[in-house]
Amino acid sequence: MYNKFNYPVLSFFGLILFLPFIGIFSKLNFNIDSLLNFLSNKYIYRIIFFSFYQAFISAFISCIIAIPFALALNRHKNNKIIKVIISLCGFSFVLPSILIVYAVIKIYGYNGLLNSYFNFYNFFQIDTIYGLTGILFAHIILNAPFATRLFVQNLNNIPHKYYEISKTLNLSFMGNIIKLEYPIIRQNLFTVFSIIFSLCFLSFAIVMALGGSPQNSTLEVAIYQYALFELNFQKAIILSFIQIFICLVFVFVGFFNIKGSNFFEIEIKFNIHPHKDILLVKLFDILIIIFFILLLFSPISVLIYDFISSNFSKNLFNLNFLKSFFNSIIISLITGILVSVFGLLVSCLIVINHKKIMFQQILFLSSSMILIVSPIIFSLGYFIILQKLLHLTWFKFFVVVLINSIFLLPFAILILFNNLKNVYLTFEDFKDTYRLKLINYIKILFPLIKKNFLYVFSFSTVITFGDFTIISFFRSKNFDTLPSYLYKLISVYRFNEASFVAGIILIISLLIYFTIDNLIYQGKPVSKT
Repeated sequence: MYNKFNYPVLSFFGLILFLPFIGIFSKLNFNIDSLLNFLSNKYIYRIIFFSFYQAFISAFISCIIAIPFALALNRHKNNKIIKVIISLCGFSFVLPSILIVYAVIKIYGYNGLLNSYFNFYNFFQIDTIYGLTGILFAHIILNAPFATRLFVQNLNNIPHKYYEISKTLNLSFMGNIIKLEYPIIRQNLFTVFSIIFSLCFLSFAIVMALGGSPQNSTLEVAIYQYALFELNFQKAIILSFIQIFICLVFVFVGFFNIKGSNFFEIEIKFNIHPHKDILLVKLFDILIIIFFILLLFSPISVLIYDFISSNFSKNLFNLNFLKSFFNSIIISLITGILVSVFGLLVSCLIVINHKKIMFQQILFLSSSMILIVSPIIFSLGYFIILQKLLHLTWFKFFVVVLINSIFLLPFAILILFNNLKNVYLTFEDFKDTYRLKLINYIKILFPLIKKNFLYVFSFSTVITFGDFTIISFFRSKNFDTLPSYLYKLISVYRFNEASFVAGIILIISLLIYFTIDNLIYQGKPVSKT
């Protein structure tokens, strides 16, 4: 009965994947001479090299920082404060990058916190944060906590008996790390590196705001500049294909070798580490944790402090702020609902067709292909094909919601599929015994995956609420969201208003994320098969 939905769903994925490319190809005037002339331009090679260079350095340093931090957190993971820190590390995955931009300027800028209060005898003199230095700072602050959470999850999977064997063999502190913990981290090290490399390679808001000059542009920013500022769609399209080709390798290695449960479902196991109560180890861990908290989580503290210090009454009733705020709320809530519902429907369809291996793999591949294409490329395609209707504000709402939903759908499937598959197959005999209709069977199973469903909703809502990449193509004088409004305020150095807007984005994102991550969402499958 439900087989009739198989091909319409596949057609839907095909349509949303290829529609932007139809728009892109419609603007492509293939001329071999102009193509070769463009590709021989040294500036293009510089952009490609800089994209690789900044992504590699950012990913490498993030992983190096994350390993000792994760080891220290793992030794004391039963502590309630450490649990909050681990949860906060996960927040970096949904933290709006435009907030990191603002925080880096406030801390490391010429008039920032370090220069103003800690620059004794010009020892910490920072002339400018713009350029490669600022990009690296922002990427490391954003991605090192994310890498830490992934490594903590790997360490969390070490069986309790391994620690007992370690204690029986009387392994030293370093011996325990070398023989037991580092091999576990190493299994996923390249995968974590690849994911962070991909995120930095596709970074937009950070490079756009902190690049400082065209020589520090990446492919992502160059595509945006060619399309919107020069209206040269030909060059933007060529760079888009170069970027897709490069991303294929790293996105496949990163996202397809790591299971959704590794990050989205974290269940702390109460294993007692054999060295956690040694005084020197405890002091060492406390120093490491304090140092990394100051380094990685200082932006959140600065944003909250500046928000408290800002002029509430003046900024709260600012008309531009209120318009942007309600736009963000409407877009993020609608996106959250659509992603949750369609993520559940597609996951159900994949599970129902678990005996049709080929169809299941095609459906998985179709939904996952979305991760390969940058939001900038999708936005460019839809911008071209729907350009004549973009003067309508309601249509801009529709397009922004559509593109956000497209990009969040694969994550929704990752989160929902494992648990849905487990409960569906576990109780399948029950369905056959009582001859339940499929729709009634899904209704019975829904309470068992309700918390995953709510997590998808909150996850999608938070990411959309802080998105700057997609809205940057469709914003205008009369249409802004809070992230694009914040970027506008930073660009004209209106930092008092920017502090208030950044604080609102941070607090709303934190409230939604921590409510779901700590109070509602349980990070384990209901049952295993």
